[in-house]
Amino acid sequence: MKLNLLALAALTLAAPPLASADAAAATPGASCLQDLHDIAPFLLENDTGARQHLAQKGAAYFDLALSRASEAAENTSDASACNVILADYLSKWRTGHLQIVPSAALKHSKPAPPSTPTANTVDKRAPSLQLLSPRTALLTLPSFFPQYGKAIADLLASKRHDLATHPHWIIDVRRNDGGSDSTYTPLLPWISSGEIVSVGGEWLATPANIAGQEGICALYAPGDASCTTDSEHAVARMRSVESGQFVTQRTDGPVSYGSLPKKKTQPARVAVLVDRDCGSSCEQFLLAVRQSFHVKLIGRSSYGALDYSNVRLHALPSGLRQLMYATSRSARLPQVQVDLNGIMPDIYLPPPKDEAEHAQEIVRVQRWLEGGTLRPGSM
Repeated sequence: MKLNLLALAALTLAAPPLASADAAAATPGASCLQDLHDIAPFLLENDTGARQHLAQKGAAYFDLALSRASEAAENTSDASACNVILADYLSKWRTGHLQIVPSAALKHSKPAPPSTPTANTVDKRAPSLQLLSPRTALLTLPSFFPQYGKAIADLLASKRHDLATHPHWIIDVRRNDGGSDSTYTPLLPWISSGEIVSVGGEWLATPANIAGQEGICALYAPGDASCTTDSEHAVARMRSVESGQFVTQRTDGPVSYGSLPKKKTQPARVAVLVDRDCGSSCEQFLLAVRQSFHVKLIGRSSYGALDYSNVRLHALPSGLRQLMYATSRSARLPQVQVDLNGIMPDIYLPPPKDEAEHAQEIVRVQRWLEGGTLRPGSM
């Protein structure tokens, strides 16, 4: 079976989606195939990176990917296997901010109400502070997801004295898969040099993207007033242009030069430990903090999932799964592309072979901050 993208778009627009009863009765192969054939036309109309990816890689590349995925989808007998097939097809478009999400998983995606931690319930993604020596503090930030925003702010406030009396900081964002830019905002005054240059983005205005924007707060941040305000602003911007056009997220243009309040006492040296698992908002954090005169990025290049963002959901025809795609693109493009290779560190460290070497990186960076060497195994 071979369908090119243009033919697939025409078929999808001409044929109505299966009714829910028909979708439930369809074989796994039939429903998988229908979901697959819905993806490319939807992406080309609504995803902010798809058209650029098509231009870069060529129609023949995607025709072959579609043909192979179609054969696999038609022959699958399992919904989970279909998810893998669709995810592999999506990876041909790009690897970041493009994902298949089983519909059943969304029922459990809303943040649970905070609970009182016990000795047996340790949240490994919560922020933490460890004083490594009289001069060096380790601030570990495993996640920037919104539910950790208050925890980060509270940690910085409650440990203000410890932070202010340690001139060397290690900020560990290895394995941080992003979340929300607002989550790390309370940290910036501690390490900012006073001014920060921010490059905004552009929304792609389509009916699907507007609908996704209107429903995002109810889905992921119910009752959050700031989310509602931001969402309403985004919808207004998208409605100000014709469908299919891009519009800047801010009315004052894509680049802003802002001043940040600085703490009276700031660390003299800050080493940000980064690895390939740092993506999305974690990468935006890197772009912000590396503007400081005090900061060095150490480790590996980041993941590369920042050029196309603000993901929203599109229900695929089977009803069994949804497509997560991007509705905005960075105004850095095409001059500065993060998604190609991630954000490079100032100082490269080879990937650790195991957890012991992973932990040893902190020891090495501490030694370096305190006047020693980054060389492994040195005393």
